[in-house]
Amino acid sequence: MQKYDGPIYNNAAQIFNHNFFWLGLKSNGEGKPYGEIKKKIEESFISFENFKEQFTKEASSHFGSGWIWLVIKEHKLKIYQGHDAECPIKHQIGHPILALDVWEHAYYVDYKNSRNDYIKEWFSKINWDFANYNLSIVN
Repeated sequence: MQKYDGPIYNNAAQIFNHNFFWLGLKSNGEGKPYGEIKKKIEESFISFENFKEQFTKEASSHFGSGWIWLVIKEHKLKIYQGHDAECPIKHQIGHPILALDVWEHAYYVDYKNSRNDYIKEWFSKINWDFANYNLSIVN
């Protein structure tokens, strides 16, 4: 994925991004993080609330279409804004942990132009088992 560009990359990246996004959700959600991901969030962002605030700010201020990623690089979690089909793997930004789709089609039917309501709902549906699994691959 790192050395490709153009239509093939865009389609492959969107397949990867959407699969990753859906795996990161649970219909009944799990509330707050637990396990290793909780520890890493607190190490990297001081608290879950601070992480949530920073992630929401990045997602709500993202111009246009794209993806907001929680990634880990060098044992630290970071938030990455990917435009259009960008994926953190392409630019070696870090190993993906969670993804939020901020293309309009992801939220417009249910939330119209209220991206913030969509982001708030996303936090209530996060699959923290998936996040912990992704973290375990890196460790």
